[in-house]
Amino acid sequence: MTTSRPVDERIGQLTTPDITSIPVPGWRLTFIAGFVPLVAGLLVLLVTWVGIVRAGSAWWVGLGSLDFSYASLSKAGADAPAWVELIGSVGGVNIVAAAVAVSVVSVFGLRTGQRWAWWFLAFCLTWVGLHDAITATRFSVHTGQPLMLLPYTYCILMVAGLLRSRRAVFTAANHAGIRPPV
Repeated sequence: MTTSRPVDERIGQLTTPDITSIPVPGWRLTFIAGFVPLVAGLLVLLVTWVGIVRAGSAWWVGLGSLDFSYASLSKAGADAPAWVELIGSVGGVNIVAAAVAVSVVSVFGLRTGQRWAWWFLAFCLTWVGLHDAITATRFSVHTGQPLMLLPYTYCILMVAGLLRSRRAVFTAANHAGIRPPV
């Protein structure tokens, strides 16, 4: 019988090379990057809940306040308060969920050299990270609140982690169970 994978003669079963013993360089950077949107998502939830509880106070954004309150939102339309509440709650929860996904994929996928994990994290960087950075920059230009610091921190950590891990993930040796020297 001929096989392309090594045979363990002691038990007569096929074995797979252990590539998990040497972690891919850069995975920690993407793992840490996941904590940035975690903080941002929790901040969005907190800001939303504080804004609703303190309905008469200026809308607080963590670093400063905006020139409206939750109570004054109805001037923009009867449904405006409900809309802001929905966006804050759903947005905050979705940001937290994406943050958890980035950290989990970093630990269980990228650390072991899985190409799918690298591509998933690259997608998270381009689709979510860059969009958030652009939107937060526009928000900062209009309000003077420096909320773009979180998305840019995320993007920098993700780019560094993906660049650092690229060679190890995409070499042919990786999929033969041999890591290139770091």
